Amino acid sequence: MKPIKTAKQLTFTYFSIVAFAIIAFHFSMFTSMIENIEMIYAENRMLKDRNTAVSLLNGTQQTHVTVPPFSDVYVGKESLPVWVKLNPSMTNDKPYELDEGSDTTLEVFSMRSEVTLNGELKDIYVIHHDEIYEISEEQMFETQSTQLILSLLLLVVSLWVVMRISDRLTKPLAQLSKSLGEKTPANLSPIELPEGAATREIRHLVDRLNSYQDQIKDLIERERAFNRYASHELRTPLMVMKGATTLLGKSDSKVFLERQRVRMVQACQEMEDYITTLLSLTRDEDLDAIASRVVQSSEYESIRQTHLGYLSDKSVAVDIIETGKVVTKLPIPTLHILVGNLLKNAMACTEEGHVNMLVADNEIAIVDTGCGLSGKPGGESYGLGLMIVRDICAKYYCSFSLVDNVGQVGCTAKVAFPTSS
Repeated sequence: MKPIKTAKQLTFTYFSIVAFAIIAFHFSMFTSMIENIEMIYAENRMLKDRNTAVSLLNGTQQTHVTVPPFSDVYVGKESLPVWVKLNPSMTNDKPYELDEGSDTTLEVFSMRSEVTLNGELKDIYVIHHDEIYEISEEQMFETQSTQLILSLLLLVVSLWVVMRISDRLTKPLAQLSKSLGEKTPANLSPIELPEGAATREIRHLVDRLNSYQDQIKDLIERERAFNRYASHELRTPLMVMKGATTLLGKSDSKVFLERQRVRMVQACQEMEDYITTLLSLTRDEDLDAIASRVVQSSEYESIRQTHLGYLSDKSVAVDIIETGKVVTKLPIPTLHILVGNLLKNAMACTEEGHVNMLVADNEIAIVDTGCGLSGKPGGESYGLGLMIVRDICAKYYCSFSLVDNVGQVGCTAKVAFPTSS
């Protein structure tokens, strides 16, 4: 597997590529500039010398004339020196360097022109050599060498600065990676922002990681709550079913058997409602896609009848008082668990008096005449019941409150449902 490079290695590699490209571009431009200057100078000089040679050759039969200080002009190709080899692709009035087959080591330019000499149209060739070309190139290359050294020094300094900036920018990320590597799977504490020059991107990354970690923590907590709730809340209906099953073999009375059958049906329904509700609490749902419904009076009565058995032989009256309607997105089993847990806790706290279920517009209150919050009974059932209520309210955006009654005994548990838009 190909090793993964660090940020510093990538920075050094990319910077080196860019630096090499800059140097190569600089020298290619320098070479091109020298050649263009030579060509422009040679062309202008040779055109001037051509005109001078034409004036010298007119009226004579000469085939060669020297135009001081750098040019020789020849009439006709046959009059050229044997060491001169012309560029085969040359065109009129344009300067060209001699072909590589020419017997010379100097930088010599040639130009062909068509002119009128002594009334006849003839080709003349201008051979031009200026030693200043070689001298100027040497001087310019010496100057460029100095500039190259300065450029390399500047690139080294720039690389040092870039590496320091890269180290400063990547150090928080390296610290964050090290911190994450040292965390154990069970450690879900918030991730701290690393020290140093933490950028906005690092801060956003830490925030997103903490957000994902919170989601994982909530998921784990929901799973733990499900196990805790299920192990406790399903125990009661199972005990009821077990007791009813045992009693079935002790009597043949139809009334007695029917009573045990009803108890078993109610226990089965309670188990089904609990399982449905607890599973819904452990998964995410799109509440916007759930249609609202009006809670029917029969649902309140069904909840009341289901929990009357918790009163045992207590002198407690349970009444339903409806003054409004509740519109909610809670499924029927979830609503039954929500209200049923509040009713069950109120019954457990009340030895005598009454427990009233007050139904107003988008609000359900359970009012009892029991011991109140200061004297609430202990035990796991009481705490777990309210925890389930709070979890249901949190998921469906309901508000829950539990307060002592003002000026009288007992307390009031109230659930306010969100108003549907």
